[in-house]
Amino acid sequence: MQTEIVSKTENKLLGRTEIDAVISFDGKTPGRKEIRESVSTKIGLNPDLTVLRSVESQFGMNKIAVTAHSYADKEKLMKTEPKHILVRDGFATKEEKKAKAKAVVKSQPPPK
Repeated sequence: MQTEIVSKTENKLLGRTEIDAVISFDGKTPGRKEIRESVSTKIGLNPDLTVLRSVESQFGMNKIAVTAHSYADKEKLMKTEPKHILVRDGFATKEEKKAKAKAVVKSQPPPK
């Protein structure tokens, strides 16, 4: 698997690095964990603080276009990224999401 970084942008306001990359591979398409590790180690960032925003395979080619965000700390990652992205990348579970939704419904007064 070969990783080529297309662009790398520092977003100081959100405390993250935004990365666009193209990954070439042989055989089956690599998993999200392998992609995250490949992109983050290529630029020397922590894979545990990197989130894949999009992974798009190119039809008929063994290439993947990847957009990733790498954060300085886990608190900013959890606060900034949407919940469905956190669940997809394994930083949150669906049960937590459902529990929060039930808590919001219970705290609202009944309609009049």
